[in-house]
Amino acid sequence: MHKDYRPDWDIYTCHIEESPAVIGLDLDLRRFAPLKEKPNAIYITVYLNHPREDGFPQNDEFAIMGEIEDRLVEQLQTKLDAHFVGRTFSNGVRDFYFYAGTTLLHDKFIADAMVNFPDYRYDYGVKEDNNWELYFDFLFPDVYEFQRIQNRKVLRMLRQHGDASEKERTIEHWIHFRTEEDKNVYWEHIKENGFSLVRDEKLDNPEFPFKLCIARTDNTIETTIDSVVMSLWELAQQVNAEYDGWETSIMK
Repeated sequence: MHKDYRPDWDIYTCHIEESPAVIGLDLDLRRFAPLKEKPNAIYITVYLNHPREDGFPQNDEFAIMGEIEDRLVEQLQTKLDAHFVGRTFSNGVRDFYFYAGTTLLHDKFIADAMVNFPDYRYDYGVKEDNNWELYFDFLFPDVYEFQRIQNRKVLRMLRQHGDASEKERTIEHWIHFRTEEDKNVYWEHIKENGFSLVRDEKLDNPEFPFKLCIARTDNTIETTIDSVVMSLWELAQQVNAEYDGWETSIMK
C-alpha cells in the first residue's frame, strides 16, 4: 500500500433496499483504489440472533459483532493478505467486505474465524471486482454524505477541545478554481450572502491555479455547518470549482 495511506474509518446512515442501514468504511482508500493486485471482493454475512425491530443489533450483540470482525480481519489479513474495506448493518445482518489477490482457501479461513462463534449463522462469497465497484458504488457515500462526514470530523475535534457550538465566530472556507473567470463569477455570487474575502491567491497547481479563502460569522451547530458548506459546495460545482473545507477558532 502507498506510503501516504492512513486508514480513515467513518460511518454514516442510509437505506439498503428500503431498510435502514449503517455503513462503515475506510475513506482514505478512495485515493488509492482500485488496488490492482487485489481484484477479488470477499464478503461475509453474519445473521444477528436478536435484532431490534429496525434490524440493528442490541448492545450485547453489537459487541459480539465487533469480536467477530476482529477474528475475520485477523484470519483474512494474515492468511490472504486481504484488505478490510467496509462493513454494513442492515435488516438483521452484519456484512464484512474485503479485497484480496488470491482467494485460495478463503472458506477455510472464514470458518477458522467463525468457529469461535458457534451460535451464529453466516454466509460468504467471492466475486471478481477489478474496478472496486463494491467499494465505490455500494459502500462509498454520495457527495453530500461525504461532505457531511468531513464536517463531522472537524466538529468532533472542536468539541473535544470544549467548543461551545452555539457561539458565533468567524469560519473560513477555501475554494479552488480552474480559471480566473470562474473565480470571479463565484465571488460575485457569494459576496451577496454576507461572505468577506480573506485571501485571493494564485498557486502553482496546474489544474486549479486560483484559490479563494472566504469567511463569514456562523455558529458550529451541525445543521448550520452542513447547510453553509452544502451551498458553497453546490455553487462550486456549478463553476467547475472545488470546495476544499473550512476551519475556525474554538469558542469556549
